Amino acid sequence: MPIVRENHGVIERRIAVVFVVDPQGRVLMQHRSADAAVSPNQWSMPGGKIEDGESPVEAARREVHEETGLRVVDLVPFWSGTRASVKSTDGIVEIYAFATGTDAEQEDIVVGEGQAMVFLAPEQALARDLGVTAALVLAPFLESEVYKRLANTPSGTGID
Repeated sequence: MPIVRENHGVIERRIAVVFVVDPQGRVLMQHRSADAAVSPNQWSMPGGKIEDGESPVEAARREVHEETGLRVVDLVPFWSGTRASVKSTDGIVEIYAFATGTDAEQEDIVVGEGQAMVFLAPEQALARDLGVTAALVLAPFLESEVYKRLANTPSGTGID
């Protein structure tokens, strides 16, 4: 697991990630491409860089749509913090993690980025070779009240 450094170092990048949970409690996970700059060939949640002038919520919505074809309506803030950069010794990455429910099926997902985008049961997701950010936030999310609420919702309400 990466070392989390709060308020130390230079912010190299700001990212937003989204836990998309279906009514069966499965989480949408991306198998990153072999040429990804960070965590190639590993698994992560939909998400990416927060562009200049963009809020974390705007970035989260944009990234989910670009990577999956789904449009996010409601986002629940889950966690924000920092992790050590994998690109430099003194850099940090600022992370904003959100969650949303969906009633989308696997066939509704359009893979806009990466090798695959699939719904996985919690134990399947945790067993994957996780990317640096997913390794930091996936297990705590799956143990959270936010996840439990979304997993026990008869139909997702966060995706249009």
